[in-house]
Amino acid sequence: MKTIRFYASMALVAMLATFSTKSFAQVGFTLHGTAAAPNIDGAEVKPGVGAGLKVFLGPNVAVGAAAKYIALSYDYNQSVGSNVENKGSLVPITGTLDIFLTSGVVRPYIGAEAGAYIRNTKATILGNEFKSSRTNFGAAPKIGVAFALGGVGLFAEGAYNFIFGNKNGSANIGSGSNISWDNPSKLWAVNVGVTFGFPRTND
Repeated sequence: MKTIRFYASMALVAMLATFSTKSFAQVGFTLHGTAAAPNIDGAEVKPGVGAGLKVFLGPNVAVGAAAKYIALSYDYNQSVGSNVENKGSLVPITGTLDIFLTSGVVRPYIGAEAGAYIRNTKATILGNEFKSSRTNFGAAPKIGVAFALGGVGLFAEGAYNFIFGNKNGSANIGSGSNISWDNPSKLWAVNVGVTFGFPRTND
């Protein structure tokens, strides 16, 4: 079901691009850096990177696809006294929508992303390492501002990611009982980057 949702979002992006107005349709390429942390006590703010393609259906609307790599790191303290150290990554592969509120040099915008969130976990418990990987459907509303500099756009945005059905992890440490830990279901992120092929101003 999660895979179907992901491919449905990609099909929607392709359909919107197909029906874009021939008089404007413009393709942009995006690169950005990320600072992110999950909604778990003890989580560290970690760096990440991302890239994407945007199809501008007009000067104020863009759809596209994006991929990110976000490092994750946090400690989870068990009631039994064992400390679980988590170091892993999150890789969202999403369809994107951006709606720009103005068409001048400064362009505030709102938007959203939705698609597959690939979570890789490496948990260390009492010196033992446990690895796991799972894919969930996720979505992220966002708000930002872009600065149009000719055909290049500089942007900064904040996003809040929701990862649906991301079950917590567990592992048997050889003592006859399992140790469990929290997996993040929400993640905030700040992205700063550049878009090549950004629509020029109407001024």
